[in-house]
Amino acid sequence: MQRELCLKAILSMSLFTLMACDSVPETSATCTLPQEQNILNDDTTSDEAKECVIPEREVTANLQVNATLQDFNPEQESKMRQAIERIEIVINSQEFKRRVLNHEYLGEKTFVDNGGLSNEEVYIKIMEGSETLLPSIDEEIDVDLTLYYRNNSTVGYTYPNTSRIWVNNKFFSSFTLGKVAANVSHEWTHKIGFGHDFKKTARRAYSVPYAVGTIIQQLVDGM
Repeated sequence: MQRELCLKAILSMSLFTLMACDSVPETSATCTLPQEQNILNDDTTSDEAKECVIPEREVTANLQVNATLQDFNPEQESKMRQAIERIEIVINSQEFKRRVLNHEYLGEKTFVDNGGLSNEEVYIKIMEGSETLLPSIDEEIDVDLTLYYRNNSTVGYTYPNTSRIWVNNKFFSSFTLGKVAANVSHEWTHKIGFGHDFKKTARRAYSVPYAVGTIIQQLVDGM
């Protein structure tokens, strides 16, 4: 059960709940990055092999993903690595910065459950890559991703005392790269101290984990 896999914890003097990302509609077909051109299958169609439109990079951004993968087979690992490559591209883009700085809730430029931070401070905290368990400012998204399967509604989950994030293959196998990227990003924002409502409230979508996950998904699937 989803409720059984979630845990309330206090991190950085604020109460938050670690929850799985909710499903959102599938979007566009996967595009191809230049470095992926040489691994396309011979039967790949021109539509499937469309070249990605790379968003313009923010000159001051240099956030990288340091990911360890466990229990992925080669095909699954390739898919996750593709999603990770795209996280690095879009999170360092000018458009990501613009959307975070301009995120609104009830007509104000703010996030729900923002830990008392302004949008600019939320953006800075993301780009610093300083996790609660790994507090140095290293400009790295440090994640330990483990694939598992369970026939329930949980897309992914984590706990406050570990860097590990569990990814449910029930959803991972059919997700677009944008949705995979959103799930990883959502869970990682818990690692830097952000939370959201336990229940599916109207305001939960505007919390840092859900809103940033949505931004990441839209930018990745829009490439």
